[in-house]
Amino acid sequence: MDKLIEGHNWVYLTHVVLVSPLLILIPLAYIYKDKLKLSDNFILMLMYTLIAFGIVVFFYHGNKLRTSLS
Repeated sequence: MDKLIEGHNWVYLTHVVLVSPLLILIPLAYIYKDKLKLSDNFILMLMYTLIAFGIVVFFYHGNKLRTSLS
């Protein structure tokens, strides 16, 4: 378990567990919302979740870039 959070492994784990499923499932939910009978509110919540992840990623990687340039 310790190996999962050593070095950059926690970044890879986060991308495998959170980021990639969101990037795959949200567009699929939007495309097939009528077939899956998903409500517009659910799709909107998924879109806001994607926006929130985008903001977090922007600030996280922006801060890493800022510190590496200093």
